[in-house]
Amino acid sequence: MVKSNHQIPILDNLRAIAAWAVCLYHFIYTTVGFIDHNSIIFSLAYFGRFGVNLFFIISGLVIPWSLYHNTYQIKDFFKFFIKRLIRLEPPYLISIVIMLGIIFIRKYNPAYKGVPILITGKQILFHIGYLIPWSKDLTLTWLNNIYWTLAIEFQYYIVIGVLYFLLTSKKGYLRLISYIILFGSKFVIPLVDFLPYWLSFFGIGILIFLYRINRINKTELIIVSLLFIIDIFLFNERTAAVITTISELTILLLFNQSNKVLAWLGKSSYSVYLMHAVLGVATVNFLSHYANTTIDKVAVVIAGLIITFCSSYLMYLLVEKPSKKLSGKLAYGRKHE
Repeated sequence: MVKSNHQIPILDNLRAIAAWAVCLYHFIYTTVGFIDHNSIIFSLAYFGRFGVNLFFIISGLVIPWSLYHNTYQIKDFFKFFIKRLIRLEPPYLISIVIMLGIIFIRKYNPAYKGVPILITGKQILFHIGYLIPWSKDLTLTWLNNIYWTLAIEFQYYIVIGVLYFLLTSKKGYLRLISYIILFGSKFVIPLVDFLPYWLSFFGIGILIFLYRINRINKTELIIVSLLFIIDIFLFNERTAAVITTISELTILLLFNQSNKVLAWLGKSSYSVYLMHAVLGVATVNFLSHYANTTIDKVAVVIAGLIITFCSSYLMYLLVEKPSKKLSGKLAYGRKHE
């Protein structure tokens, strides 16, 4: 298989920012009783949660971008889907095993004073295929809260694999139909656990893709982008709408720009996203009970960052990178020049 020369330089930079922003959000903002809620640091950490939205925008751009440059056809759908599974599932499954180990240690630790822990085989099984939100059993919850975002991405892969040809059509009325589907599906399934609620973020990425391959002009880009952003403003969060606007402009204006450090950090962003929530958060939660001074708390956050960096780098080298390489061996056909 010929290696792709169609990388988007700015994206690894943004992946790094998104991953580590979410990391700090979980360390500082969601650790109960750790940081004073009236502090500036606590308030700033809140914005880290919007890193998830940035990941959705990036996926909205990069998945159809990859399909386009690999001459994707509808007959390639199952191959495309298998490629995504090979690329993403191994790190996810490994993180589940590690998470189960942490839960086991907590459950049988005499010093543990939290809520009683009950994990069932059915609950674990429903993590395969991201089936938790589809279950009517409300006792089935994610082993780790970040897994819901992977479920949204999983649903997106299915949708983009089917809608790709409407979205990339040279006929304006077919693209209009695809936009209506992206907008309208939220009112059919208005639940945060499912893709339609988040489609406007993916839609921004899709629009950037269409603009960069000259499928739509600047006017269509601006008009539909505004509609997506208004949708986010009205039905999601105002702050999310502002950050989405900044993210879109950043990608459009700095499309071929890159910082070497951020690009390097961005390569392992998926592993960072997984491991910060498993080992990083566990580290901060444990050490936070012994942190009383400001210096102590800074040290705890730094410890969490170090554990996250080391564990995610190992995950990247041993699991994610080989998975990515294996996925890349599956080709659709001759690429666009």
